[in-house]
Amino acid sequence: MLQSLFVYSSLLGVMILFSLVTQQRHSYSKTLSSEGENNSFWKIYIIFPLIVFSIIFGMRYDVGTDHLAYISTYSEGIVASKGEPIFDAITYIFQGLGLHYVYYFTFLAFIQVFFFFYAFKNEKYLFPFLVFFLFTNFEWLFWMNGIRQALALCIWLFAIRYIEEKRFWMYLLFCIISSSFHYSASVLIVFYPLLKNGRDYFKSINLQLLILVSAFIIQQFFTILLPKIDVLIGLYKSILGGGKAYTKSYGIEGLMKSYIDRGGTNLVYLAKILMNVIIIAHSKKLKEFYNSKRFVIIYFFFFFGLITLYIFPIGYISITRPFRYFYIFDTIIYAYFAYYLLKNRTPQNQLLYLIFIVLFIGVFISAILVATEDSNMLYQFYFDQK
Repeated sequence: MLQSLFVYSSLLGVMILFSLVTQQRHSYSKTLSSEGENNSFWKIYIIFPLIVFSIIFGMRYDVGTDHLAYISTYSEGIVASKGEPIFDAITYIFQGLGLHYVYYFTFLAFIQVFFFFYAFKNEKYLFPFLVFFLFTNFEWLFWMNGIRQALALCIWLFAIRYIEEKRFWMYLLFCIISSSFHYSASVLIVFYPLLKNGRDYFKSINLQLLILVSAFIIQQFFTILLPKIDVLIGLYKSILGGGKAYTKSYGIEGLMKSYIDRGGTNLVYLAKILMNVIIIAHSKKLKEFYNSKRFVIIYFFFFFGLITLYIFPIGYISITRPFRYFYIFDTIIYAYFAYYLLKNRTPQNQLLYLIFIVLFIGVFISAILVATEDSNMLYQFYFDQK
């Protein structure tokens, strides 16, 4: 566990250091879509930490069940996908070159982290907070296990700018590219007509809180309601490509058996609920502060993700997987919120900012120190594999 704490903390420290350099060199613009030299992404102090991140995570072993399956199939010269063409092409190229799987995973990790930060190339003032919450909110745990979906997610995250700019064909193109890593990304096309005009669906704070409470109520009756949505589950399976594997995993019985006991007291889960409620309570002020169509779109995905997260009981991994595209937005909104608190230095905001940062640092350190081998959180170099 000490090795894990050292590796993750060192990487976090290096990336925050470089992101602070980026933040200082690229001033904040209230017009988030402004162009010019200020928005250049191809700087050594931006690209270098992304390369370091990719190497560290490419060398990581035993990330999860799916990750081990990817290693096995890569080593055997086959592809662990459902026929997604770009993912298959990348895999065949690396296999054809006879490269070790570390190079393969390093390349995939670079695509993920590159598109994640490239999506915010015009908002570099957020970089230190994006780095901080990417690590302390443990978003990275999913990236190298659910590799294909995480690749699709990060590429689609960049494509959101084309909703803001009302460029449908570019948005469609990047959704197709995302689908070429994981077919499920094709459903993300439906958000374009809903959000292209920048409509704020969640203006009312009271309405948001009511919907949030309703999600928890539905959660209590989840096992009763699940068979009622069998038609929707069937549609999702067809998008994924069908097959026996998905029929087994995403059938009613398979979904019910997908529960994984996370153990613990769920204190972190409850603390995050409280933090999300605080952000909802500040949502009107946040929208006024950022004053952009882009932020309204991102906030929509954040709140939509919260609802889909809280409707399902903790531990039902297979059921929440289709909505995994939206769970990254809490990390992003946390970054926006922290920056807002930092720039609006009232005594209350300063205290909230301090609690916010210290809490996430505490969760980050304690989660690593108490992690077990089964948690897939510990850092293990590929050459140290047991």
